[in-house]
Amino acid sequence: MKLLRLIPCLLLPLSGFAVEDCERPPTAELSEFKETYIPQEFNWESFSWEIADVAILAVLLAAASILSVRHHPKCRFTAMSVFALLYFGLFRGGCICPVGATANFFIGLTRPELIGKTVAILFLLPLLTAFFFGRVFCSSACPIGAVQHLLSRKTGYQLPKRLNRILQFIPFALLAATVWGALRSGIFLACRLDVYKPLFFTGHVWIGQLLNTMQGTLTEPRILLIGDTAAWLMLGFSLALGVFVPRPFCRFACPYSVLLGFFAYIGLRRRSIDPASCFSCVQCTKTCPAQAISADFKKRTVTVSNFHCIQCGRCDETCKSDSLQTPSPYPETRFPNIGKSNVLPHRLKSKSAEPEPNIQTRSCDDRIIFQTNPIHP
Repeated sequence: MKLLRLIPCLLLPLSGFAVEDCERPPTAELSEFKETYIPQEFNWESFSWEIADVAILAVLLAAASILSVRHHPKCRFTAMSVFALLYFGLFRGGCICPVGATANFFIGLTRPELIGKTVAILFLLPLLTAFFFGRVFCSSACPIGAVQHLLSRKTGYQLPKRLNRILQFIPFALLAATVWGALRSGIFLACRLDVYKPLFFTGHVWIGQLLNTMQGTLTEPRILLIGDTAAWLMLGFSLALGVFVPRPFCRFACPYSVLLGFFAYIGLRRRSIDPASCFSCVQCTKTCPAQAISADFKKRTVTVSNFHCIQCGRCDETCKSDSLQTPSPYPETRFPNIGKSNVLPHRLKSKSAEPEPNIQTRSCDDRIIFQTNPIHP
């Protein structure tokens, strides 16, 4: 069979096919283009944009840390998410991408010449913030998280506990595969699974076309869509799923969330619920988009998983007894426990005039409230 395939290749030089076509002189248009063509040097992106990325990320993380520790409501985190989506997602084309940053960082461990120092800073800064203040990056600075944050409803569909625990193992497997692919062969495995790329890349191109039009430079005259049909179908499915199931990508597909959760779990400030003031209404468990709050029906306790908590502020809006707190590991400092009940002086003054609720006299009512919201295993 191989000899039969070689026969046309051997006969082609003898046939003299298209030899005169290869030696024909160039046309007038081609000659004019060669004479007038001026080679242009490719302009790399200015380093000032990388500095701007780091500075804006640091500002967003600092603001979100303060708001999270002081238990501010969701609306302020939403404002920062919108800004992160517009700047990091559309204007910068998905930079910073938590999925790509993971692969870039581990590729840089073996090939430092391929990855700059800015990538390492963008990768490590959210992890350092998670150690001190929790996963505020997910709710304030991540463009992928911003899309899901804006789409999710206040009371989304809560997955069964068993199914939720099984799906939570997927990010661990993706993180291991991402690290292995980056160290062994430099493959951006997790980046290929990012379903939000068409949205960010298309927005980045549209903004570039708009800026070129305003500057009077040449640009593509038509509307461009980045990505094939399959990519846009996957994007549409993910966006529709995010309306009913809060943050599906962050919870079940993001490898960076594993690292953020680990640093938040061993971190200094951990969000918790004060059992003395909590009367177990379990409303916070229904509004948590990450299902990070769980209630034990038998023990009548409500706990927060700092590994999965994204510091979005929804539980602070829901809780009517101000039971959520973020205690400091150093209680002798000036602000040992900054929570909704004791963060601001004017709140302290207003609350001091109000009578404290008598938890003992409400024991029967609390039991009724707790049983009217059963916790399904």
